[in-house]
Amino acid sequence: LLRYLEVAQSGSIRAAAERLFVTPSALSRELQKLEEDLGVTLFERRARGMVLTAAGKVYLNHVRDALNGIERMRSELDALQNLHRGHVSLLSVEGYASDFLAPAIAQFQDAYPNITFSLRITGTGAVENGIASGEADIGLVFNLQPKAEMHSALHLHAPLLAVMAPSHALARRKSLTLSQIAGQRLALPDNSFGVRRLIDLQSHMSKVHITPALEANSLAVLRGFARNGGGITLLSHMSIRNELAMEQLVGVPLDDALLCQGGIDVCVLSERKLPVAFGGVTSAAREVVRPVLRRANVPY
Repeated sequence: LLRYLEVAQSGSIRAAAERLFVTPSALSRELQKLEEDLGVTLFERRARGMVLTAAGKVYLNHVRDALNGIERMRSELDALQNLHRGHVSLLSVEGYASDFLAPAIAQFQDAYPNITFSLRITGTGAVENGIASGEADIGLVFNLQPKAEMHSALHLHAPLLAVMAPSHALARRKSLTLSQIAGQRLALPDNSFGVRRLIDLQSHMSKVHITPALEANSLAVLRGFARNGGGITLLSHMSIRNELAMEQLVGVPLDDALLCQGGIDVCVLSERKLPVAFGGVTSAAREVVRPVLRRANVPY
């Protein structure tokens, strides 16, 4: 299973063989035998590497499920012996990993040092697809879209703010609406962000046309745009907490119904039994984020 997974992930027999410390010819023979046993072609052999066929993708999902099952079994056996060993794989959108997940992981590992983690930062769609495919145990997104195969194990209220430099003409307002800032120079996350999905939905419902001056797939770019007087961006408090503390940015609450309902979702596969460590991780995450929201006067 591990050898098949390595070839599928690397897309190359030679690269996979190097990582697995076997010869490319031996690995190629193993794959051919596997295809013969299954009666299907798992890979298309191309000049630039190995590409999964439709059957190969189905088999890959089963391989990941099997490996995840082994990990769960080990986790549960260790828990029975009070060893608390295990591994949790995470996918997260940008903006919440450093101030939300990293402290939660550190706090959890203080109590359970034998639990290890892997974390990859990516877009909302990739997080949801990664959870659905079994690539990761837990995903962190902004406003999880309703899906039958996925649910939110933890939801934290995180409304969007109109974010701007302290010198901006609207910085002293107590609240704003999307229609009031539509004429301003705006920088918005691109469509890979859950934040943008919510903004576009509110724009459609309010019949407010928005033409951003800047679209970016980086929250750091959006914060820099606002911090240096470029205009306004829309982000949650947690994405700008450091700049707020240093008084480099101002976050003005938004009155629009949908934008007030934004939140961070810790999402998991509905039918999947998670590692024993998962319950402790979500508890630690909740305890880490509560003081942050309390200081911002955000209900949770």
